Amino acid sequence: MLNSDEIKEFIKLFDQSSLQRLELEQESTKLVLVKGENSAVTSPTSPILQESAVLPVAIEKQVSKQVIESPASDSLYKIVAPIVGTFYSAPEPEAAAFVKVGQKVQEDTVVCVLESMKLFNEVEAGKQGEIVEILVKDGEFVEYGQPLFLVKPE
Repeated sequence: MLNSDEIKEFIKLFDQSSLQRLELEQESTKLVLVKGENSAVTSPTSPILQESAVLPVAIEKQVSKQVIESPASDSLYKIVAPIVGTFYSAPEPEAAAFVKVGQKVQEDTVVCVLESMKLFNEVEAGKQGEIVEILVKDGEFVEYGQPLFLVKPE
């Protein structure tokens, strides 16, 4: 786990660099530093640290999957992006999609992959049910916490 002195040093080095984004994972902690417009990567339970030249800085516990209730309907759940990255509906460009609208899924069914820093991260459904809607397009960049799928639970 990163201590506060190490985090401050990363912020200082990041601030002095030409990098616009830096992600660092160590054990179960992930440090994300972003320069620029008001785009933040946050976790509901993690503190946000800010420096004058570095806009958002967040420490988040790595979460393998997140499923939250849809505010539009009590009966639908959203599968949300656990990280920022590029959304891919299939494992390869010519392969069939992991899931389609109307398909039944289990909690551990892989529904897509998110590419972040040339690493492909599988996203699992996290809820047993039926895919009602796919909310993003293949190749689209998604933010942390962005809804990807709507699932009708069984």
